[in-house]
Amino acid sequence: MKNRNVFLLALLVATTVHAGEGADFQRFLSDTQLDLTLRSHWKYLKENEAQPKEVHNAWGAAAELDFRSGWLWDSLGFDASYTRAVKLAASDYFATRGILYNHGEGFHKSNAGGFGRFGQRYLKLKLGDDAFGLKAKGGWHQLHNVGVITDVYRLSRNSYLGYSGSLAWQDLQLDAAWVTRSIMYDAPDRVHFLTVDNKEIDSIFTAGFTYKADGAFLSYGWGESKDYLRRHVLEAVLPIAPQWALATQIYGSQALEKYKAMPQNKKQFDEHAWHYAGELRWQEGRWIQKFGVAYTRADKTNGVGYYDRFMGKNTRGRFSALTSAGKDYMRDGELALTTFTQYQFSPEFSSAIQLNYGQFDYKDNTVRTGEITWLNRWNPSDNSLKDLAVTSQFGYGWSYKNNNATPILNNEGRYMRSPSLSGEVGITWKFGLL
Repeated sequence: MKNRNVFLLALLVATTVHAGEGADFQRFLSDTQLDLTLRSHWKYLKENEAQPKEVHNAWGAAAELDFRSGWLWDSLGFDASYTRAVKLAASDYFATRGILYNHGEGFHKSNAGGFGRFGQRYLKLKLGDDAFGLKAKGGWHQLHNVGVITDVYRLSRNSYLGYSGSLAWQDLQLDAAWVTRSIMYDAPDRVHFLTVDNKEIDSIFTAGFTYKADGAFLSYGWGESKDYLRRHVLEAVLPIAPQWALATQIYGSQALEKYKAMPQNKKQFDEHAWHYAGELRWQEGRWIQKFGVAYTRADKTNGVGYYDRFMGKNTRGRFSALTSAGKDYMRDGELALTTFTQYQFSPEFSSAIQLNYGQFDYKDNTVRTGEITWLNRWNPSDNSLKDLAVTSQFGYGWSYKNNNATPILNNEGRYMRSPSLSGEVGITWKFGLL
């Protein structure tokens, strides 16, 4: 569907209703919303895993206008969002941070710049109500945890071109989406999905269900990047006492024809990759505590394989385990342990410490990695600042020198450690204009 056709159709519908059903059009206008969101995001990493010590630094700011229409005949509407982002600072290798647009070849800081784009332009449909109803979208739109794909927020969010829908029935929801292209969160370009060796993927189809009731949660998603990867996602939470809950996540990928045809050095695994994670959660008063354990199986000939969360280039794959840190803690044969401790100092401010540790065996080496991260969030309660949010995280980590996750060994056959420093700050302020 061409984007201009979406607006022409919406305009045609609105004009028709305005001419024939004035009261309905008045409700459409009264329910229409327009928001302005201002955002600044900075990400920093200093590491020497794959090259001599380098700094990856990017800082930008953005303004986004988000239009959400009311409903015509209580069933039809259209939404759109426009983002304008600007560069504030950048180093070489800035593009790895996903903040600024790379206007040239390579990662030189002179290529860093801002961007402008319509991230969302879609028609929406609803039938029924929250107890039993259907909602659907067609056009460019964001997809958050729909089946096996999701979005991510930097200066903007990534969006997809296609169709999606959800059918809700009491505590159960069924979701499905079929998409053919995407706009990534750090660029204005409309791009195709690609294999790791840059072959085009025609489309992604995904479906799944989610059940929520009395603190329990169960979600399963299935999806396929056409002829490339097939994916399964299972996430569950089971309350076992007023303060305690068990959680689990299972993620699996299966190679299809286009994946199998890639050169071996491009593959993340041979045939299958699975990541299994479990958590014990405790919450009492102002405290939240989580303990996690995870294990990955991703065999790869002549190298260390890993579970890759993406369904191809220019996608974002659903992943919410505590081991979420790029490909860290998701390598073949790796056992990972995680603790997360959060304290709510006030209704406005919370702070947390997360510790990760992982280890796996490679050519008579027990390769050990880890990190300690300090996370903070501030949401003022004052009415004049109620839609302001400030988040930050700072960490120290230790990994190993590698080539595509496979350790590089020294002359004595031992792996070489690689320390890292990281930081991130995001500031978001939202204003209702309509």
